[in-house]
Amino acid sequence: MSLSSAQQAPASNVLPLADIHLPQAPSWELSLMGYGLVICVLLLVIAIVWFIRRQRQKSVLKRIALQQLSQLTPQQTSDIARLLKQAALSHFPRERIASLHGLAWWHFIEQQLPVKKQANVHFSSRAEMLELALYGQQALSETNQQRFYDDVRYWLSHALPVKKVVVTTSTKGHQHA
Repeated sequence: MSLSSAQQAPASNVLPLADIHLPQAPSWELSLMGYGLVICVLLLVIAIVWFIRRQRQKSVLKRIALQQLSQLTPQQTSDIARLLKQAALSHFPRERIASLHGLAWWHFIEQQLPVKKQANVHFSSRAEMLELALYGQQALSETNQQRFYDDVRYWLSHALPVKKVVVTTSTKGHQHA
């Protein structure tokens, strides 16, 4: 028997096999719950991106202030104080701090630090000495210049960006109806 004769088998030897039934192709349609899940995931991703961008924008001013401070020397006391005031004005409402001066200003600055870190700066305890130096009446010693510089760097590093702004309302004054 040759190979060619085996290939030419009669058609009557067909086996009675059933047709092969394939499952339906998968559907990419989503149920109502599926669409809700997709929308929730998208909203979550948008919220995370928005939060990260907001945090970065807040920390940009802090980085700029620290960079400007690093370009100053401790002997530039008035420039350091001006930088501190500018940083505070960029993070707090102007009407809240623009009028502060003297001891009230230094107390305000200290109070903006987290409670645990307030003991590490000494603005209010050196307020009189700083005011005399800033208005040109008496220069700071080298030690006090370095301390002031370090306190400002510490404040910029730990008080900015502002974690939460507490708005205090004054009960003084009259209200007009």
